[in-house]
Amino acid sequence: MSPSLVEKLRGFGFTAGLITNGVDTDLFKPINGSSTRAELGIGADEFVIGFSGSVERWYAIDEMIRALPDLIRYRAGTRLLVVGDSLFTGYRKELESLARDLGISDRVIFTGTKPYRELPRYIACMDVCTIPLFPRQWGEIALPNKFFEYSACGKPIVMRPIPDVARIGGPNLFVYRTREEYVAQIQSIMKNPRTYSINLEKYSWKEKAVQFEDLLNNIV
Repeated sequence: MSPSLVEKLRGFGFTAGLITNGVDTDLFKPINGSSTRAELGIGADEFVIGFSGSVERWYAIDEMIRALPDLIRYRAGTRLLVVGDSLFTGYRKELESLARDLGISDRVIFTGTKPYRELPRYIACMDVCTIPLFPRQWGEIALPNKFFEYSACGKPIVMRPIPDVARIGGPNLFVYRTREEYVAQIQSIMKNPRTYSINLEKYSWKEKAVQFEDLLNNIV
């Protein structure tokens, strides 16, 4: 599902084709998030850093929580919105405990798992979306679905280095490697809030379905 994974498999002697992840472009698109913000108790003037996905250790959400006090000092009305839940571990409980220890429980919202069709309205609440993928060897072969979903919703993305995402590119991508760089990227977007209009039709699930059909027809 990523060019880098194709290359890695080739290094092990396997031949692989490429059909990347994609997005439902009929569902994921820019929408107004004010009603969902109100539902979550988020003020209209608050700045929301968002994450949507599996709440597991391959995403360094704990580092985002540790950085949150610095961002709150920079802008008091800052929140972290985490949409999703743990699949295999107690990572979410650890994150909740960490937020309590830092005295910022009221600034971190955990929604738990939400139906897939509802994700766009939660992403609409976010002023910036994140992909804190960790460790490095995962980032080197990844092409996360959330990149396509966030982008289709017109959101800026602050992410750890992911080469295959960078190859696709886009004006909405901002990379960080350290906590200091993460804070700086978020502060920059706070100063200059922005949204984007990004055409992802060639990554739509409809297009991916055609690619799968072609592949299966060729095999037959």
